[in-house]
Amino acid sequence: MDIVQAIILREPWEVTPRLQELTLHKNKLLEVRDIAVHERANATAFHAANAPGTFSYHHGIWALRHRFVGADWRVDRTNGVETIRNDRLKLVVSFCNVDLACVDFHKPQPRTKKGSGVERASEPGLFEQLPQYAPRPKGEWQFFYLMVDENGAAELSRPVVKGGGFTAMIERIYLSYGADDDGTGLLQDTPDAPVEFDPQIARKL
Repeated sequence: MDIVQAIILREPWEVTPRLQELTLHKNKLLEVRDIAVHERANATAFHAANAPGTFSYHHGIWALRHRFVGADWRVDRTNGVETIRNDRLKLVVSFCNVDLACVDFHKPQPRTKKGSGVERASEPGLFEQLPQYAPRPKGEWQFFYLMVDENGAAELSRPVVKGGGFTAMIERIYLSYGADDDGTGLLQDTPDAPVEFDPQIARKL
């Protein structure tokens, strides 16, 4: 099997140039993270149990588009997947709530199972589990997620999607470990028993 070692970029001197290549400014990505995290906190005990994840996802997608759509990026819904798309660089970016971000030994997992549209979009999807390794990317398009966990840790990463989860990471770019510059955590108190939620796109039969 043709595999490559996963790339993990942690330090500012390696993160900043890579984000510049992708035309994705770190501060704007963290603004998206902030909006998603704070919208999650708007859910109360009177909301539906899945409200925190729902609020976070919808506002994360909105903020991603609000911050980036313009000269380089445009709204895209190919395969029913809500993203932004850069045709010149062959890049696609979406938003995802994950269980844990920015931890080397742990591959972030979506809080909600991913559908076949994402699997097709992210290619190549033919991999057996091997930590820190991934299938050699095929094709010219790169599919990234802005992955945010419930503590506000955020990374921009390119996963391999299979069976509704992330089976490997081709590239991980660490943006934040979940604290503001002064060390204050982003999250406030959250309601009891939140249920994560990302919309599922299903083809009509």
